Amino acid sequence: MPGVFMDPAVDSFLKTVLRSGLLTREQLQAALRGLPKPQRHDPQALADHLVAGGQLSRFQAHKLRNGTALGLVLGPFQVLSPIGRGGMGTVYLARDTRGNQVVALKVLPPKRAREEERLLARFQREMEMSRRVAHPNLAWTYDVGVQSGVYYIAMEYIPGKSLYRLVADDGPLPVRRAARLFAEVCAALEHAHGQGLVHRDLKPSNILITPNDHAKVLDLGLALVQGEVNADREVVGGVGYVVGSMDWIAPEQTLDASRVDARSDVYGLGCTLYYTLSGRPPFPGGTSLEKIQRQRTEQPPRLEQLNPAVPPSFADMVHKMMAKSPSQRFASAEAVRQQLLPWMPDDPVLPMDRVGDTGYQKAVNTLRVGEIPAELIEVIVIQSPEPSGQHAPMPAAVSAGGPSRDWVWLGAGLVGFWVLVVLAIGLVMLLR
Repeated sequence: MPGVFMDPAVDSFLKTVLRSGLLTREQLQAALRGLPKPQRHDPQALADHLVAGGQLSRFQAHKLRNGTALGLVLGPFQVLSPIGRGGMGTVYLARDTRGNQVVALKVLPPKRAREEERLLARFQREMEMSRRVAHPNLAWTYDVGVQSGVYYIAMEYIPGKSLYRLVADDGPLPVRRAARLFAEVCAALEHAHGQGLVHRDLKPSNILITPNDHAKVLDLGLALVQGEVNADREVVGGVGYVVGSMDWIAPEQTLDASRVDARSDVYGLGCTLYYTLSGRPPFPGGTSLEKIQRQRTEQPPRLEQLNPAVPPSFADMVHKMMAKSPSQRFASAEAVRQQLLPWMPDDPVLPMDRVGDTGYQKAVNTLRVGEIPAELIEVIVIQSPEPSGQHAPMPAAVSAGGPSRDWVWLGAGLVGFWVLVVLAIGLVMLLR
């Protein structure tokens, strides 16, 4: 095939396609039969032809045109398009060549795995945890593995919007719709808790709302196995290490993230429901340390004051979920679900989304041939670009608590505080 097209740029493009492993020589030859002669001298026209024929996705064609052959095939999976970036890596739409199934492929680039042992340990934990659960309202895990130093989790691809984005775009949800969606979330959590797992990172961006208006709980990357012993404190948390997202974290989780139970998830669920009905987290603004202090000591404004459409009795339930003491909250996710049932609408509910649904196919086709978001266009699997800027060496980065996950290292800060106190006292004594 290379050499038949005499234009050097075209020849280089075709060689890159073959090196990528996306198409065999025979498949490429078949795809190019009947190609009009004027297009045979234009690499971009060739790429567009392969996209239009379904042989390549828009993202694959873009990478191949730029000479990138590596990273588009990962074991049995062909990477079709990036879906988003998270705290540990990138999530891709991918095709499993063993059965032609579309999956969401969560990937930890090898460079990050080599340089951040804690990150690799957390990703490996998620690989293990994700296989413990099986529930319609939890993202299914099909496969986990490592290929060429790249760790991956192949999950159910779920079209839709995160609850965070849904509320940000459309405003607070009506009470009855929120009750139905959160009843599904509670069912998923009750299943996870029954397997001994505490999610520890419930928040609006970890709940996906599907085209048929069902809820799917995502991301077990911070999940804890109750009763777990001898775990690395930098991975699972402990005294001095706060693990979670500060806008939604339970007070006891900020004190010792290894000593939590189902009621800590009830608190995160309450904060998430508060956001869903008000359009803001319980304690907006401030630094992560300030958020921690407010989660421990302050009461958020009454929900019905922020949204008069919320009945006071429903607001009472949400505020009970966010009680500072675990003993004052609902004891389980199932107990919360029972409280939500009377508020659910009587309207017929659409079936759970399935492969082949109109919304599903539309989302897949858009990702395959649509324009790639500018912030994701340069993402590749094997050779992930380095983020700009330098970060201080800490157990984890600190963020504002939006869609991304927060970790805060308190140990050094507390030590520094007391050193300053001792120095101040010494100075006062000298001046007396």
